[in-house]
Amino acid sequence: MPSTLWAAGTDPIDPDDRWPAPIVSRAVTEFCAPGDRVLLVDWPAPARRGPLTVMAPDTAAALTAVDRLDRTARIESGVSGSEGANELVLASLLVLNSDPVAAADRVVELADAQLSEGGLLVVLSRCHHSDDGVLSDPAGAIVAAAQAADLLYLQHIIAAPLHGDTVTGPDAHIAPARHAVAHTDLLLFLRPEPAPAFER
Repeated sequence: MPSTLWAAGTDPIDPDDRWPAPIVSRAVTEFCAPGDRVLLVDWPAPARRGPLTVMAPDTAAALTAVDRLDRTARIESGVSGSEGANELVLASLLVLNSDPVAAADRVVELADAQLSEGGLLVVLSRCHHSDDGVLSDPAGAIVAAAQAADLLYLQHIIAAPLHGDTVTGPDAHIAPARHAVAHTDLLLFLRPEPAPAFER
């Protein structure tokens, strides 16, 4: 059971938004300091055309929001050279159209290669229905992948749109009868700093 609830604005959740602005802003201000480096890891990964990365508008908006918070933002593009250089990695599995286990493994692998010692990984996820109607929650796969990469699982946060003390439900025309998206999960992991060497 998550121990923390974040207010995520008042508008109902857009199931196609990979980077909800209230959640991105709060995660950045809570989990890193001004001047820190923040990496956004999208799933599926942004398209590449030669040396250029083609990003979706919501990803571009998230990068701008992080920069406005006085952090250095970039996206995971598969280009080497910045391994272990980010104090915060935000990974989004909110628009998941594939196997959640494979997606979790790949996102954690990318984030792990780019996360500094003492840095934090925050994975945004939510439950989805498969094409055959089975409800799938990627949280277990995310935790397993992160722990296999020796990241410490710190916290599970729920972010939901609120009106006063009431969760804002989805619009009736977009909510399927079987399951309505009412919140976003944030799973928080730490890359521990190595223990100091024991001296005799």
